Amino acid sequence: MKRIGLTGNIGTGKSTIARIFEVLGIPVYHADYQARLILETSDVVEKIALLFGNQIIDAGFRVNRKALADIVFTDAAKLETLNKIIHPLVENDFSNWCEQHKYEKYILHEAAILFESGFNRLFDANILVVAPDKLCISRVMERDSVTKEMVMNRINNQWPQEKKQSLADYLIINDGLVMIIPQILTIHHKICSV
Repeated sequence: MKRIGLTGNIGTGKSTIARIFEVLGIPVYHADYQARLILETSDVVEKIALLFGNQIIDAGFRVNRKALADIVFTDAAKLETLNKIIHPLVENDFSNWCEQHKYEKYILHEAAILFESGFNRLFDANILVVAPDKLCISRVMERDSVTKEMVMNRINNQWPQEKKQSLADYLIINDGLVMIIPQILTIHHKICSV
């Protein structure tokens, strides 16, 4: 089984791309979604409360993700602290998930900060989804009902797309002009033929 990373900055449309791969029958591990589930486990909630304060824990003993995001996306050191808690747990969860899919031709691991976290080292190849920054910002503002400033706080915690392009094995342009399905099919066939 080949392990393929799928990444792209916020608003590039990597989740949409992942869903198309799923339609092709490729199992996709959605790391950002799994991280949210891990963030809800009691052990992690306790650690988060100790590090960031009880004010970000709601009455149901769950992490208020918006309050946590407001803290970590404006303070790089706090974001790094959070990542040191979550990333090892996601990596372990992914390893277990891979064991369940070991007979597949290949699997995808979709994550926003694949290169920044160093997770790209786990994969045989990496796919990067790119889109113009202005388009990414408007997509996220519309999708999440947030301000441009809030989107920029998140973007500023990700590497520039240009830096990631030099590390990627495959590139998908999702600018609303270039058709994405032919790009995905080309990559799919290349991965399956190796």
